[in-house]
Amino acid sequence: MKTEKRENQLMKTLNVLWFAFWTFFLSTLSAREPLPVVSDSVERSWIGPEFWSNPTMNWKLSGGRFENTHGGWINEVHSLTHQLKQGDGVFQMSVRLGLMEDPSGSRSEIGFAGFTFGAVGHRNDYRANILHTLQNGFARELLKQPPVRAGIVSDGRLLIGSKYSDKRLNSKQMMNAELKLKVQYVGRKIEVWLAVLNAGQEVAVFESSLERDSLIGNVAIASHGLNRPAKYNRDARVIDHARFWFSDWQLGGEKFQANMEQTLGPILWTQYTLHENRLNLMAFFVPMEESANKVAKLQVRSGNDWKTVAESDIEPLSRTALFQVKGWNSGSDHEYRVTYQWESLKGASVATWGGTVRKDPVEKDTIVLAALSCSNSDLFPNRFLTDNLIAQDPDLVFFSGDQIYESNGGYSTVVPQSEAEVERAALNYLGKFWLSILGFRDLLKDRQTVMTPDDHDLYSNDLWGKGGMAMTDSRCFGGYHGHVDWVNMIEYTQMGNRPDPYDSTPIEQGIRVYTTALNLGGVSFALINDRKFKSAPGDVVDEMEPLFDMRGERNYPQMDTINEESFDTKKLDRDDLQLLGERQLAFLRDWGKSDATLRAVLSQSAFCQPHHLMYADMDSNGWPQSGRRRALEVIRDANAVMVTGDLHFPTLVQQGIDDWEDAGWAFTVPSVSTNTHRRWRPKVPGKNRQPGMAENTGRFLDGWGNKITMWAIANPLSVDIEDPYRGDGEETLEYIRATAQGYGLVKFHKSEGSVTFESWPVYGNSETLSERDQHSGFPKTVEIR
Repeated sequence: MKTEKRENQLMKTLNVLWFAFWTFFLSTLSAREPLPVVSDSVERSWIGPEFWSNPTMNWKLSGGRFENTHGGWINEVHSLTHQLKQGDGVFQMSVRLGLMEDPSGSRSEIGFAGFTFGAVGHRNDYRANILHTLQNGFARELLKQPPVRAGIVSDGRLLIGSKYSDKRLNSKQMMNAELKLKVQYVGRKIEVWLAVLNAGQEVAVFESSLERDSLIGNVAIASHGLNRPAKYNRDARVIDHARFWFSDWQLGGEKFQANMEQTLGPILWTQYTLHENRLNLMAFFVPMEESANKVAKLQVRSGNDWKTVAESDIEPLSRTALFQVKGWNSGSDHEYRVTYQWESLKGASVATWGGTVRKDPVEKDTIVLAALSCSNSDLFPNRFLTDNLIAQDPDLVFFSGDQIYESNGGYSTVVPQSEAEVERAALNYLGKFWLSILGFRDLLKDRQTVMTPDDHDLYSNDLWGKGGMAMTDSRCFGGYHGHVDWVNMIEYTQMGNRPDPYDSTPIEQGIRVYTTALNLGGVSFALINDRKFKSAPGDVVDEMEPLFDMRGERNYPQMDTINEESFDTKKLDRDDLQLLGERQLAFLRDWGKSDATLRAVLSQSAFCQPHHLMYADMDSNGWPQSGRRRALEVIRDANAVMVTGDLHFPTLVQQGIDDWEDAGWAFTVPSVSTNTHRRWRPKVPGKNRQPGMAENTGRFLDGWGNKITMWAIANPLSVDIEDPYRGDGEETLEYIRATAQGYGLVKFHKSEGSVTFESWPVYGNSETLSERDQHSGFPKTVEIR
């Protein structure tokens, strides 16, 4: 017994000596650039430019504390300025923390609070590393070792990695404590020492060892559920765990590298259009405090000075400022910047973000459109893709839809049903949207940009808008779900910088309409919405009775997908069913009479079904056939090509109405970062296949009986493209090339009256792009006039 006592006493003494050694040793290794001191007089959702909270909606800066306000598996605040670098070394972190007041009493889930370190995303980048816990298939392929957690559990235990202490803290000790972490990495071995102090007195110590190939990446503070959910939740359910506040976060040690330029906000990015000497430029902001300045300025360089040409209030829900300038001189390039006065931690500051408003390139013979589609946050910040596109220097960038997916950021969705829920739902969407677009900001600042939201942007798995009606039943009966203010906010963030709409009259519920034209360099682009007026499967529920008889049930939730090849899908068509709606058809008729050299219709999804995931898909614009016919006839009269996304892999189709190839060309671009189960897998060879064309090309009928001629297809996992790039992110590039992901370029050759369609994989070295292969079947040049 005495021996055991002496051993315990010896261990205590060693712990004290160990703590003293680390404290002295690491005090000499403090970071040259410490984390900023957080203001105790500001209350807002955004922490500050040196930090990134994920999700923003679950954190609040208040009284100098980072407060975790809502539960969830993803609940972290990352340092953007300090990362762990390669090699052996030591580092330390400390933070004050405590339990948030909990009026509801007990919680159903155990929570974790403390540090996350060694967080690495699909590549080691301070932005990509924020997304180290994504669970979808793409992330599982690319994410490295999970980060290490070190902190306390809401049941009182200390946690390092997957190991727990025997000792437990009581609730009083967790109300206001200090957490100290010390880590040594040598070879593959990590030695971790963790202590909890209360009122300056040590109340618990825990040590553990781990092994891993490297220790690099982000560090963060975290307050989330202890156990990862079995699967991702799309809806607003959150893990109901104890929540914590944090303050006085400090770090130091030779293992850290600091780059104080690695900040985000308060201005995130800009996007603009220039049409008929009118500039529409939109700037995106983070959520600021209630007392903050609410006005931003647009300035243009004039010699050595800057001239303010417009001011704009920051719209409170979307956190955007829209600058509209009439009489803009479109014959010259203009350097611009958006400025915003705000109170930073250093006092009164001016934030700026700018680029170049390019002149209208009427003198160029070839106008280049870059088209992107289906971008979740897995590849944030899209460095390779952005570098490729900047090197290829398009005149116009088009995001065709699904700029976000519900899984963006790794946290669930919030769909507001009442006005009171709109604010939190707005932050829910904005956090996801930022992670998709922020990485493109160096591309967007210097060239015109247009976007069209699709179903997933509005948290809908398929969308039949029916003229703006509210969804009242199963999704297959159509309409928009979510409060109208939230719907309008989402659409405004993506379409608010378009030229003025052809007809701005709102549709049902007061949902806005943005259908319009953009003229650039002698080429005219029609910007339409496939989903907004489209009829729903529920509109033909009576005609589906024979199909339900075949299935043995009226399965309304699955009525939009048809796998029964014996069913005649032409029976689901009626003349009164809508695709684009009469308003958009009227616009296209007028637009087709304009004096443009070449024309293109930019929309969400192809006007046919060029895939075989199921026999017939009502989400595709192959249905309703009568609506498709009316749309293609008007587009054919305009002699326009069509550029869309949504499918996730690239296809080039020549449409047919009464006969094959009697209508226009339709290019579906690949996805940016979303894999798919869709494929083009015809059971019979295509008719009239030309020499040299691939086996799956030629004339076909799609599942709706529409005539289509397939000229090029790059099915996912059928692509074998070599890239000599070696280095960080190599696995990312290999994966996205194999899955046929990438982007499209459309080149409009005015003097030749032709258009070239290009489908590009993403390469690691943008300097060799001209020598690299495209997706199979591309490029393809076609005569238009």
